Amino acid sequence: MRYDQISPIPPLSGATKGLIIAIVSTYFVNFVLSHLGVTINGYQINDIFGLVPGRILQDGWVWQFVTYLFLHGPPFHLLLNMLILWYFGAEIEMRLGRNQFLLFFFLCGIGAGLFNFVINTAFAQATLGVPIIGASGAIYGLLVAYAYYFADRYFLVMFLFPMKAKYFVMLLAGIELVMGVDSNPGVSNVAHFAHLGGMLVAFIYLYVTQRPKGGKGKTRQDRERDKLRRQFTLIVNPDSEKEDGSKGPYWN
Repeated sequence: MRYDQISPIPPLSGATKGLIIAIVSTYFVNFVLSHLGVTINGYQINDIFGLVPGRILQDGWVWQFVTYLFLHGPPFHLLLNMLILWYFGAEIEMRLGRNQFLLFFFLCGIGAGLFNFVINTAFAQATLGVPIIGASGAIYGLLVAYAYYFADRYFLVMFLFPMKAKYFVMLLAGIELVMGVDSNPGVSNVAHFAHLGGMLVAFIYLYVTQRPKGGKGKTRQDRERDKLRRQFTLIVNPDSEKEDGSKGPYWN
């Protein structure tokens, strides 16, 4: 492996930058309000805008499937998610275009919330009142997209170990499945099934929208995509945006 095969650091693209600004701003607003003891009708901010399965079942607070993506727990949780969103999201945005990227991000995030909601209501009813917060479900979906478009690109895991994107994402999926099944909802505060839900939605979306049409094999676009997968330099399309016109909260 040559050093020029390692995934480059992409520029901060428009929609990715907007998401990072919105999420970080929400974090600091929530931080200040929470430390001032501000509540809304007796509810904490996380109880209203986090994903609380019990509230969705009893009160129909379905907006939580979107708003939970903008809330985060400890500062390291926020920092890690935003770094991954920048590193992987920027290149996916340049590949999909701004509008399709945002659609993909929110589909993965909402799908992750729905998947985790189903698992909680079916198998972990004791946690129905615990908020789930964080954008990791959507970000795990971005990892799947990265592995799809740049399957053979290397990047350094923990800044030490080179690994191809496709193998890294497979490894992550396996780890999340094992930890999700093995974890105790009363002890673990990581929503592993939200991560898996985001990955599943991403896989379905890419399979449906990106596969060759009409059974005629690979199109010219597909062949160009395969060629780009074997390259390890950043490809930027300057016109891409124009084309599309009791226990603390679970965090993921």
